[in-house]
Amino acid sequence: MVRSEVVRSYRKARWGGEGVAQDAGSVNDSGRRPDRLGAGLAAGFIVLLLATELVLSLPDETATPSSVATFYARHRAFIMVLQFLGFVAAVLFGGYAWRLRSIDRVVSWAGLITALCALVPGSVTLMIAVVADPADPASAAGWNSLEPRGDDILFIGILVFAVAVAVRLGRGIPLLGVLGLVVSLACLVRLIREAAGHSRGVLESVGPLSFVVLVGAMAVLSYRGILGSQTGPRPASRSADG
Repeated sequence: MVRSEVVRSYRKARWGGEGVAQDAGSVNDSGRRPDRLGAGLAAGFIVLLLATELVLSLPDETATPSSVATFYARHRAFIMVLQFLGFVAAVLFGGYAWRLRSIDRVVSWAGLITALCALVPGSVTLMIAVVADPADPASAAGWNSLEPRGDDILFIGILVFAVAVAVRLGRGIPLLGVLGLVVSLACLVRLIREAAGHSRGVLESVGPLSFVVLVGAMAVLSYRGILGSQTGPRPASRSADG
């Protein structure tokens, strides 16, 4: 009887221990919790964003109405496909932002706001492609004049996210603090120059590119489990009395 009880106790402890190990399977040896799905969403966002932004250069707001209508009518189908891919990229970033809620809810909500703001420029461009008519370029020109405002909304969204990352996550991970600050300054200066009527210059590209670098760094940190382990709530320490 005693021997059988010992055997049962050993088996129970053995299988119970394996159950605990299985439950903690998402935690590696260093105590980190890698978020490979979140990293994949962020990586997919970066790939689609770069692919849709670099393959075709669109006329800016200074282009003549006829040139705008002709360009969009000539490339209508391709432009529409690119904008839908851009919407998918925004959804992927929104998914990554949603997964950040377990790390910091402020950063998560800021990311969701940025994802929504990212839909605005693409929606304007899509409307231009839909209404473009070389025989009557007025509608395309009217929508094209709104492109800068759509970009302004996007930069505001990026600014909100970058500030949230710098303030909320930068204390635990200085790299994110520095990158968030760089993105914030680039977007803020760009918005100020736009409001003052000055040329945006290279800031039109510096802000989005630095934002991509920021998201890329966060994706790597999420994949390695560093982001959660450095910024997440720490467990309460045990008292000396046990």
